[in-house]
Amino acid sequence: MWALEPRTEIEQVAATLALLAAVASSVRLEELGDRLRREEHRAWWASNGRDVINAVALAVIASALVLLGYPGPAALVVAGLLTMALTGVTVVETKLPERAHPRLLALALGLGLALPLLVWPGALIRELGRLAETLFSGG
Repeated sequence: MWALEPRTEIEQVAATLALLAAVASSVRLEELGDRLRREEHRAWWASNGRDVINAVALAVIASALVLLGYPGPAALVVAGLLTMALTGVTVVETKLPERAHPRLLALALGLGLALPLLVWPGALIRELGRLAETLFSGG
């Protein structure tokens, strides 16, 4: 269960592109979520809007990871962690001066966070399996 599912070379390339697109779109969605956070005191629905944005980012990233060959539970855990990290990237983006090209830097940081998922997927999944076994072995 905690192993990378085999994919053909074409499937791997398509899944890699899907993951990169998912991360890039999630970075942009998180920017919208930050805007909603700033509006939260004026609009009752803004907090719910941020929740929806994070749920969409989680679903898109997890789906791309499943396409890449991650088993479902590993894809969900990794997508959740990456979504939280992308929220942090947005916080960094808002603190940068405009001359530092914050949007471009945020996109680069987001893609950089996704890089280990592409470079070491098998090792990452094995370690998640060990962690799950340790946490839920019951003895």
